[in-house]
Amino acid sequence: MVKETLNLSPTETVDTAYAAFDRQPIDVQLQALLEGQARAILAVQSRIPELAKAVEAASDRLRGSSGRLIYAGAGCSIRLGVQDGVELVPTFGWPMARLEYLIAGGPDALSASVEGAEDDCRSATEAVAALNLDSDDVVIGIAASGNTPYTCQVIRSAAACGALTIGVSSNPAGQLLALADHGLLTETGPEVLAGSTRLAAGTAQKALLNALSTALMTALGRVLGNEMLCVQATNAKLKDRQVRILVHQVPSISMVSARELLQSVHWDLRLALLMAKGLPQSDAEAAVASEEPFRAIWSRY
Repeated sequence: MVKETLNLSPTETVDTAYAAFDRQPIDVQLQALLEGQARAILAVQSRIPELAKAVEAASDRLRGSSGRLIYAGAGCSIRLGVQDGVELVPTFGWPMARLEYLIAGGPDALSASVEGAEDDCRSATEAVAALNLDSDDVVIGIAASGNTPYTCQVIRSAAACGALTIGVSSNPAGQLLALADHGLLTETGPEVLAGSTRLAAGTAQKALLNALSTALMTALGRVLGNEMLCVQATNAKLKDRQVRILVHQVPSISMVSARELLQSVHWDLRLALLMAKGLPQSDAEAAVASEEPFRAIWSRY
């Protein structure tokens, strides 16, 4: 039974079912913790329709523009946002210039607590103003409680600039979901350790962000089939992978020719694929710049 507490986020309430947690055998503790993680994934799966709409809206804003993807939040939530965002560069070739983070307390808060940072609405307003947001930008605000002042103010300010806003929260009554254009609820309920939102709420946030950003990068032309086209080929293994993908997709090209072609376009596999089909490099570059789903481009030639 969950102890009711007025005006608290569900993630902050105490579930008396776990009152004896610290007295239980370690294997029982682990079972409870992992059951919470499993429920978190189910909470995300239940929101696929809303998540799909958010991906579609974000891809419409970002496609073929200079629009930026921006993660905002405080504490554990923004740490997960940064973890998701930084992987988009090596995995999908997402330009660093189109990636930003609004972190309550600044970069130092990623590894240490900054007192009062999550309550600082003024710094949120100033941080948004410094980015000069417009309608091409997409801002993802993440807050388990849905009421973190810094995160909510970022979303308010971003919306006022015309940016698309997405809110991720585990609290159905939190402000964040109502403030954002697309509110994504991950209803994970009370934590096994009351208020420790790095557990179920954090797992739900991580899973949702993983799914959202991967689907978004696919929609923006960085995936063909289930293979990544824009992995930064920084080592021999990744270069070999690009050669294999090119030969698999264009069987008429030899391994040697595939490698030479990839080298000539600085290991941009998308360009190499289109050029192997006969497109001049300038036409291939224009097609890639459109940021259409790559399958649509591939099918035209």
